[in-house]
Amino acid sequence: MSKEDIEALRELLKESDKEYYEVTTILQPDDDTEIEKTYFFEKPKTPAYDRYVKTASASASKALKIFCEETVCEEQKAELKADFEEYPAQPLSIGEKLMAMLGLAKVSTVKKL
Repeated sequence: MSKEDIEALRELLKESDKEYYEVTTILQPDDDTEIEKTYFFEKPKTPAYDRYVKTASASASKALKIFCEETVCEEQKAELKADFEEYPAQPLSIGEKLMAMLGLAKVSTVKKL
């Protein structure tokens, strides 16, 4: 999507009654290239997370891919699937951000009392 298309979609989704999040990633397929990708995801709901957990035991990467494809806005589903085919590690980056929205912390500490 062009920057103009992204901006138009951003405005359209802001007017929606659903809660969306914008996720931008910068891919570096080689040392000389940077590709910026922006996607809009509906806030993940508990059933989507439950399906992720169920699938993750068989394949964590496949589970994140499905989770991302399930929550991306309708207007970007085809683009996201095509990008995932070209960059198979991308679902890991995006999925981590989506999981953080559901409360998955990067750092947790435990102390013995």
